[in-house]
Order: sequence, then C-alpha cells, then structure tokens
Amino acid sequence: MATSMSIGATGPELKQLIEILPEGETIEVLGDTGEEVAVLLTVKRGSEKPLSPEEWLAELDALAEEIGRAWKSDKSAVELVSEMRR
Repeated sequence: MATSMSIGATGPELKQLIEILPEGETIEVLGDTGEEVAVLLTVKRGSEKPLSPEEWLAELDALAEEIGRAWKSDKSAVELVSEMRR
C-alpha cells in the first residue's frame, strides 16, 4: 500500500536536496541503524521548453546516425532481436 505525504511535512533539508538534485538522480534515506530504508528518485522536469516535433525528430535522427556509426554487427537490430526470441 502506497502512502503519500506533502514534501513540506518531510522537512526542509529533504526539500532542498530534491530541488538541487538533477533529474534522474537518487537520494538514499538511511534509518537510525544506517540501513537504507528508502530511495528517492527525482523525476522533476527542467525549466527547458519542450521540443517541437521537428526538433524531436531531428534529435531522433541524430541518435539513429550515431548508433548506425557504432553498429558492429552484419545483422540488423531487428534480426538480432528476432533470433533472441526464438
């Protein structure tokens, strides 16, 4: 069962950590005995404006080019996945 709580109720130190922690980074919360009792993962989005569809496709094309240059196999990714599923 999940429990939710206002970040304000968790204390100012935690709020400050979350505000400065980059997106995708984690904070481990340790209990009194030093054992990990929780892991917080930041999922906040930056203040960057969203990409337009054209910009998004350009980034996707650039990524495809980069992967293509680094690809070492004679087989395509589709062929390799198909073989793994057999």
